[in-house]
Parts: sequence; structure tokens; C-alpha cells
Amino acid sequence: MTQRYYIYPILFITLMQLAPLLRGDRRWYAAQIAQLALTLLACGGAFYFSHDFVWVVIAWVLFNVFVVAPPVLASAAGAREQRGHWRGAAMFWRMAGWFAWGQTGRLYHQHGAALRRMARGHREEALAALDALAPLGAGQAAQPIPLAVSGMVRIWELTLLVTLRQWERALALYEGVYDWGTLGLATQARLLAARALAETGQFERALRSLQFVALSPRTMGARQGQLWATRVSVAALAGDRESVEELLRQSEYARPRHPMSGYARFAAYWRGRCALARGEFEQAARMLTRAFGLTHPRNRLWREAVREQLRLAENAARHERRAEEGNAPHLDPLPPGERRGGSGCWAAQDPAYAHGQELLRRAENDSAGWRALMHTGRPERLTLSLLLVLATVHLVNDVFLRGEMQEKLLMWAGNSADTVKDGEWWRAFTALFLHANLLHLAMNGVGLWLFGSAVEKTMGRWRMLAVFLVGGALGNLASALVAHYDVAIGASGGIFAVIGAFAVGVWRLRSPMYFALRRRLLFVLALMVAADFTIGGLEPQVDNLAHMGGFFAGVLLAVVLGARGRKGEPLGTRDKRGAS
Repeated sequence: MTQRYYIYPILFITLMQLAPLLRGDRRWYAAQIAQLALTLLACGGAFYFSHDFVWVVIAWVLFNVFVVAPPVLASAAGAREQRGHWRGAAMFWRMAGWFAWGQTGRLYHQHGAALRRMARGHREEALAALDALAPLGAGQAAQPIPLAVSGMVRIWELTLLVTLRQWERALALYEGVYDWGTLGLATQARLLAARALAETGQFERALRSLQFVALSPRTMGARQGQLWATRVSVAALAGDRESVEELLRQSEYARPRHPMSGYARFAAYWRGRCALARGEFEQAARMLTRAFGLTHPRNRLWREAVREQLRLAENAARHERRAEEGNAPHLDPLPPGERRGGSGCWAAQDPAYAHGQELLRRAENDSAGWRALMHTGRPERLTLSLLLVLATVHLVNDVFLRGEMQEKLLMWAGNSADTVKDGEWWRAFTALFLHANLLHLAMNGVGLWLFGSAVEKTMGRWRMLAVFLVGGALGNLASALVAHYDVAIGASGGIFAVIGAFAVGVWRLRSPMYFALRRRLLFVLALMVAADFTIGGLEPQVDNLAHMGGFFAGVLLAVVLGARGRKGEPLGTRDKRGAS
């Protein structure tokens, strides 16, 4: 493989990042456009000086600095902000500003400056500093801020208010914003508002917000986890123990094997809040005591929240014991609004709450197909198993087998036109598990990671395995019809079959809710496949027939096999030595 293979991923991602910036406010995003242009120039240098690897290094450095670093640092800052580590969050926001440059970089620096005020205890000054950013931008001479950036600043402010548990102010801010700029930001705002609404006893509005979040095409990845956590909090605050336990048992989020994990603390806290809402004060005190013991001393916000609720539960339990003994008047021991619906009952007993929960479950079922296709994070079992098999075979082939033995394995398992015509049919399958080098394995592994889990969740485990093996084998057979290489290896045919099945899954999403994003996603898939076929035409080492054959075989197999239909689940490279 030539060094150009190191550049193709950077080139594709950079162009995808550049296109929306050119359609937006170019003056505001001038620094980001310049950064991406520099990255593209470095890619051009790597193509032009094809024997000078230093250009590949320059391109990757610029890509990581300008494209990867700002969102990673912003994510790290947000995680620390939620735990109340204001100084650490401010440091990461400032670092993100160093890499972002321009108006966006100044915004990040201003956000970090506001959090430094939080670290000094000046909460109102920090909130005022964030509130002042949205109308004009990060500086007196800055041009008016784009709507999407203004929405992002409002999300920062809303997140800070929710983190500080200032529920009324958070709701006032949420209701005062007319347009959040993008669907993703509006979805994030509704998640935050749902928690604030539940904390203030407005459960019907909270469930309605969660319905919109569940139906939103932007509810994927981290937001899906946030939706689950917010659902737990709303159910707990309403005293809905059945829903709380059902949600806490969901295997995708539950980590019960680690008693000191954040999940254990989270579960104990919300079980305690649920018991408190139901008036079961002794049990609430026990669960909240456990949550407090599981909270790290540095996690100040969580410790403050747990301590506050624990004090409330202990006082209520003490008051109830006195009332039973006749030493205190029998009054509601909780402050107004804490026991929803009056003494002796809770919000979950209201028929309107049950109706809202039923509508929320329907919304989640309606969006299940989209969420399955947009699956990110930890691979599903079969996808992870295939990744491990591919890595193990390459490790054995490249490390433990040397010289003659490695050559024998390649000649026995590689895809070859003459041998396949002679009846050695297994080569169409075994060639899928061999790779020419580590770069070849990494590129195929990333493709399988990105698309394998989505197809597995949509079609089912065994159908996905059939698509990978049969589609890949058919792609290799199509390659064997034209004998222009001695031997070919690689999982690319199977991965393109998985991509073809993924495209069928996207095409089957007929819901009007996802029409615009469905069309956009199909367009991006078409661009990606066309780009790969173009690369295959330019690079003599790539076997386009295996790729094309695998892709069209995957489309056909997905149409024939269909999607799995169990209850609650979605329906509906080769080189001369051989890299495919």
C-alpha cells in the first residue's frame, strides 16, 4: 500500500466538515475554514510528494489539532463541569479555545473564564458572563453570533443552572428561548428541561418533553444515555418504582457487577428519591446513605445533592416516628412540592402520569429502528467477536508465522481465480480473515465497527453474520472471475456487504420524522461508496470487484432476509499480495 491510504480518511472527513461551514456564516467560521483548508493543503502535499512521508505526518497532526482536539477537549470539559470540577472544566475549555481559533475559540475562552468565577464561588457573576455571550459574541467588536452558536451558549447556561439545581431559573431560561438553532441543541434543551420540570412537580410537561426527545433523530449516542438517565429521574421523582426498576435493569446501561461504579451510586440515589416521594422514609434514608458512601469526595455536586436529600429523609423519618408515638402533630414532614399529590399519595398514581408514560413508550418504539441504525459506542456481541477474530488471525499470521509458514497460509486461504475455478470454494470465505498489514486491518476494522453493530441490532445476530460471510464470499467470487491478481485477501468484501445491508435499513425508514435525515444519510452513504470505488479505480492494489460485489450482495441479502421481528426490536481490499 502507498502512503496515500493514510490520507484518504483525513481527506473525506475534512471535506465533510468543511461543506456545512461554507454554507453557513463564513465570517464567523473563517478560522475553522482556514484550519480545514490548511489540512487539505497538507493532504495535497502528501499526494503530490508521494514518496515523502513527512507530509502524511503533517496532515495527521493538523487533522488531530484542528478537527479532533476541540470536540474531545470540550467533551472532557463538560464531564468535569457536571461533577462540579470547575477549575478542571475551565482548563479544558481554554485548551479547546487554543485549538479552535477565531470567534469559536474566543467563546471557549469566555466559557472557561465563567467557570473560573464558579470555582471562586461567584455563581451569579458566572451565569451573567454566560448570559452576555449569546447576543453579540465573544468580544465587544465581534459580529452578531449565528443562531446555532447562540443556542450552544444557551445550552451552556441551561446546563450550569441544572447542575446547580436552580430549577425555576432553568425553566425560565428554557421557556425564554424561541429558537435553539439546531435540532440537536433543541433536543439537549428538552432533556435538561424535563429534569427541571420533574423536580418542580410538572410531570405531564416533563413526560411530553421526553416524548419529543425520544422521537428526535438527534437522540443517539451520548444523548440516548442522557434520555435513559432523565427517564429514571422523572420516574423516581413521581414515585413510580416499577418504571425505575425496569429502567435500571436495562443491560445497555446497567453495570451491576461493579459495586463502586457510578451506576451503583446513581441507582442507589434514585431508588432513595423514589422511596422519599412515596413516603417510605426509612428505606429512603438507607438508600441515600448508600449513595453517599459510594460518592467520591471530590465529586462535590453529587455529595451535596445526596446530603441534602438524606437530611430530608432522616428528618422526615424522625418526624414520622414521633407522630406514631404521639409526641408530634401528624403533619406532612416533607416541604411543599416534595410529595406530589398530597399526603399519602404520589404523582405516579395520577392517571395522567400513566398516560404520559404510555405515550413515551410508544415514542421509543416508533424511533427504535432509527436508534438501532445510529448505534454508537460499544460494539454488539457478534461485531465484537468478528473484530477479535480478525485481530487474532492477523496476530498469528504476522507474529507467530514467519517465512514459509506464512506463505503457505496465504496460498491456502487467499482468494485466487485459478484455485477457485478448480473447486477450492473455501477460499472465498477464508480470504475474508487475512490482511496484508496492520493498516489494512485497521481500515477494515473501523468499517466493521461503524456499521456492524447497526446491522446486527437491526437485522439480528445470525442475519448479520450471514450478510458478512455470504456477501463477502460472493464479492470474492466476483473478483475471481477476472484474474488480474495472483492472490487476494481482506475483509473488505464482507464489510461492503454490511454497508449495503445498512443502506437497506436506512431506506426502510419511511417515517416522516426521519425523512430529511434519511435522505441526507443515504446521500452521505452514496458519496462514501462512490469515493471508495473511485479510490479503487485510481489505486491498482484495490480490488473494486470484491467491493462492488460485496456491496450489491449485501443489498440483496438484506432485502431477502429482512429485519428481525422479535417484540420490542427494530423491523424492519485486495492488492498484489493481496489487500482488498
